[in-house]
Amino acid sequence: MRKIQKTSMLICMALVVVFGSGGIILKWPLIEQWLQSGQKPATTQAPESSVDPFYREPPLASVVLDLHPTYKITSELHTNEATITGNMTVAFDNPGTADLRFYVYDYPDSPIQIRSIRNGKQSLPFKRSGSVIVLQNPQPKASRLSLAVQFQTAVPRSGTRFGVKDDIWTLTTWYPMLGSLNQAHKWYEPPKRIGFGDPFVYHYADYDVTFVSPEGYQWVSTWGQGTAKKLDQGRKEVHYQAKRVINFSLVGSPLFHVQTLKYGSLTVDVASTVEGNLKRIKTIADAVFPLYARLFGPLPYPHVAIAEVNTYTHAMEYANMAIFRKDLYAKNLIDHWLPHEIGHMWWYNNVETLEADTGWIDEGMAEMAVYFYEKNRYGQSAADSVLNQYKQKLERLQKNYPYGKLAKSLHQFQTDDEFDSTWYGEGALLYNYLREQIGDDKFVEFMKRVQSMFKQSVIAPQHLDQALGQTLRGEAHYFVPNVQRLNRAPFLPPRVQYYVDLMLNEVSFYPKTPARLINGTVYVPLREVMERLGYQIDWNAEKGAIQLRAGNHDLLLQQRSKMVSLNGKNVALPQPLLEYQEQTMVPLALFQDILQYRVQYDQQSRLVKIAVR
Repeated sequence: MRKIQKTSMLICMALVVVFGSGGIILKWPLIEQWLQSGQKPATTQAPESSVDPFYREPPLASVVLDLHPTYKITSELHTNEATITGNMTVAFDNPGTADLRFYVYDYPDSPIQIRSIRNGKQSLPFKRSGSVIVLQNPQPKASRLSLAVQFQTAVPRSGTRFGVKDDIWTLTTWYPMLGSLNQAHKWYEPPKRIGFGDPFVYHYADYDVTFVSPEGYQWVSTWGQGTAKKLDQGRKEVHYQAKRVINFSLVGSPLFHVQTLKYGSLTVDVASTVEGNLKRIKTIADAVFPLYARLFGPLPYPHVAIAEVNTYTHAMEYANMAIFRKDLYAKNLIDHWLPHEIGHMWWYNNVETLEADTGWIDEGMAEMAVYFYEKNRYGQSAADSVLNQYKQKLERLQKNYPYGKLAKSLHQFQTDDEFDSTWYGEGALLYNYLREQIGDDKFVEFMKRVQSMFKQSVIAPQHLDQALGQTLRGEAHYFVPNVQRLNRAPFLPPRVQYYVDLMLNEVSFYPKTPARLINGTVYVPLREVMERLGYQIDWNAEKGAIQLRAGNHDLLLQQRSKMVSLNGKNVALPQPLLEYQEQTMVPLALFQDILQYRVQYDQQSRLVKIAVR
């Protein structure tokens, strides 16, 4: 060989060693087997990049199947008759069900009348049962449907959550809404209205709304003040375009004074019939919106609104709207309930619940938001006073309803006090107990994760547990078990199987099933790790065992057993193999004691390093 050839060869070998050493060490058992057999080793996937392994687990699906509906509504308010006439076109992903449904959330004495439903030129027959309009699916195999609905809504002339009183129009559930399905393609049945709570099931949807009203009316809405133009006969038209909201609501009056506030990119329209009240509302808003954005993360909406009304409604939340009753200024109750309703813009509005079943999720967190507001504005003593109110409610539950629980649905509560004390008191304390267990910093991280993981989704307790697990870097069980706990029993602390990071020969490796700490022992997923180390894995039916082979290693492992056979020699592990979600998990001792690999475990950082000798 010539000198120049030798020099080139040495350079090439050096480059191979420098850039390939990680892969050589990682795959050494496979390469050793190749060297002994003279065969070329199989190619495998390159090591994954260093990313957060816990985002590999996708967020749980919304409990409402997303049909991506879009509404185009042209409507007019007739104040003398207290009616709204409208034409609506709703387009949505076809669920493929035999029937389709609309929900109408009206009052018996002020119904929403469906004049017609059409699919193109085809008129569709329908029938109403309670709050549900049912019709046959005109095109079961179409990928997307578009239905045109003509309706007329009677606005209740009373101080209800949807109605008109003292010339303030609270238009919250004023049009028919597309029905909602679960992930199994089963339609939800909206429960009947009762004296407390709102048993509504909503879709996130886009809206294009044109709304005509008398010219002198001022409106605040789910999506700002819109674009207005003057019409004839003393009327005006306002056009709104909203994205991914749970419904579209308006509150308006010829008596309203409206002030617009800005917090970064967020616009807040505030309406009151008393101009002097705007300053007091602004003072609370100035303290609340920046704080909640820091605690929960920014809202994904450009517009929200606050409306002061004269109805019997204590305080209420709708899409991007906080509505409260004027007499809450007495005894300074506004300083509790306005921060509560603004909290719903995150908890219920951006992250929704099935209100009739799990309303404690958003009501409890809205009450915790009040705790943070009081602490930030007035100090820890004021915040503790709020917690004491929740504790008094829980004490009443334990005395009067010891066998109740958070899992009760809206219609299972015996009294208004049981409902209020459960959702607003016990629900808030469940969150607060978690805060005390994991600390303020982790609790804030948890709240932000819920908002970021599940924004514009409808969640249940298992979604909260998933966000908690990702916050604590493990598999968490806290909310799901606690909702079944009886009122008389104490809260159950979080139960967490902490995840463990893996490095194989100094290369980060994130298996689909994370390694985890179980009863003080580190367990790793057998197949994913051993295949990454170059082992061939088979099921040995004759011996009823898992067989792993690479190089001079031939292992047999019995499922759920401590016994391991290495090259025909039986050895006992200190802990048995485990089964987790159909994956075999092996204790770390297999690598350190049986295979004699170099193993390091840092308990503080929960990091395992495995190196092939």
